[in-house]
Formats: sequence, C-alpha cells, structure tokens
Amino acid sequence: MTVNVINVPIGPAIVEVGEENPTVFDITKGGIVFAANFTKQDITVDQFGDTPVKAILKGGTCQLTVPFALSDLKKLSTVTPGSKYQEDATDPENVKKRLNVYAKAGYDLLKDAKKVVVKPTTPGTTPNDYITIPLGAPLPEISWTYNSDNERVANIVFAGYPDTEGLLYFLGDEAVIFPSE
Repeated sequence: MTVNVINVPIGPAIVEVGEENPTVFDITKGGIVFAANFTKQDITVDQFGDTPVKAILKGGTCQLTVPFALSDLKKLSTVTPGSKYQEDATDPENVKKRLNVYAKAGYDLLKDAKKVVVKPTTPGTTPNDYITIPLGAPLPEISWTYNSDNERVANIVFAGYPDTEGLLYFLGDEAVIFPSE
C-alpha cells in the first residue's frame, strides 16, 4: 500500500546579505518573515456603479524581516544605513567595539541595497526553496530589553526594490535562466 505524505516545510533559515563575502545572519529569534503584496486599481464605469469591470496591476512590494538575536555590532553595521563601525584591538584579548548611528534626513536607502537571500536550513532543503531579493535595502529596528526574561532582538527589515529589469524578488534556484524575449 502506498502512503502519500504531505510535505509541508517548516524550520529556521539563515539570511545572506551581499554577493561577495556576504554577511550571514544565522541566529534569529521569532522567525524570519517574508511578505510580498501587489496593489491594483479597480476600473469602474457609470453604467455599473461601483462594480469593477476590470482591474489593473499598479505595482508590488516585498519585505523581509530578520529578527537577529545577537548584539554583534560588526554585523549590525552592515545593515545600518549611514553608520560607522570601529574596533580598537590594542589589547587583542579585549577588543573594544563601537557602532555610531547617525540621524541623516534624506539618506538614500537604495544606495545600501544589496542582494538578500533566505536559505532554509532544514534537512532536504535545496536552492529551489530559497527566496532572493536582488535589491534589498536594510533598516534595523532595535528594541533591546534588559531583563532576565527576554532576548535582545534587532529586527532587520529589508525593503525590496526592482532592478533595472523590474525584478522585485524571485523564489527558487538562481541558476535557472529565462530565455531572452
């Protein structure tokens, strides 16, 4: 007798930011969340009142939230717009670290946009399970609670922007190439 199993994937993932020597966010708390939405414009005509007679796609958005559970200042510097990171390794046994974060109105977030890839870590995962945002601009939301009951989590939110071809994100293996149109 054949038993059919419904394979519903669950489990954690890592996130790689950048293409050459990517920064890897591999310790998270609360789950990495990817969300994508489309907006549309309903078209109406007088003869049918408020009933849409068709709809037109207006655009799409995508966002990735990575709840990074380590207070790794060097990694946070790679996803904090306009920040500066410095180390003082005068004493190699006690390296001092500092991350300066500046409030700069008008900062162009797209300037810091990088390739962002979500890679599930459960057994049996293949590149077909990956999510890639070719241009993801980071914006960290740090909310650290100092008590004995909670982990300190920095939510790093990546907003996806379309590349020059209009590609916002893709699901699956990057090695698959679409033929030229």
